[in-house]
Amino acid sequence: MSLTAAALAATAAIAPAAARVSDAQRALEQRFANPFLRRLLRSPLHRLASRWFALVSYVGPKSGRRYTFPVAYAVAGGGIVAVTPKAESNWWKNFRRPTACRLWYRGRRREATGEVVAGEFAADLLDRYAAAHGLLARELGISEDGGSRAAGDETTRADFAVVLFRFD
Repeated sequence: MSLTAAALAATAAIAPAAARVSDAQRALEQRFANPFLRRLLRSPLHRLASRWFALVSYVGPKSGRRYTFPVAYAVAGGGIVAVTPKAESNWWKNFRRPTACRLWYRGRRREATGEVVAGEFAADLLDRYAAAHGLLARELGISEDGGSRAAGDETTRADFAVVLFRFD
């Protein structure tokens, strides 16, 4: 699988907030794109994807199980920012309070603390994320033109969880 195919698979797995992710897209994400990116981002070849993707790893508070998955990120707010549609994922709920985690960022494992942010700060981070990921932002419905202004009103922005990870 080429980097372009992996990026498209990862992008396709995160469908617009208004549309539901199909079972086929979810299966593609879970069985192929995520495992591929997990291996790639931990390897010496990480440079092929680490400019756009980081790995988040945390221990679930109820299950005690370690979860590790790739996220598209932007550098902003004194850390890195990941955005996800609230209706299409659950991982962000574990970061409603500051939560310790590990990030594989640009080929290095780093300890970090992640937290969902809200309000005007979240809107600013969402704008920066949209500027860094034009195509992905358009697909998610965050940006109308892939530019730096988030589309829609507060209701549209409320459809997304904005998680800020700060390195310890």
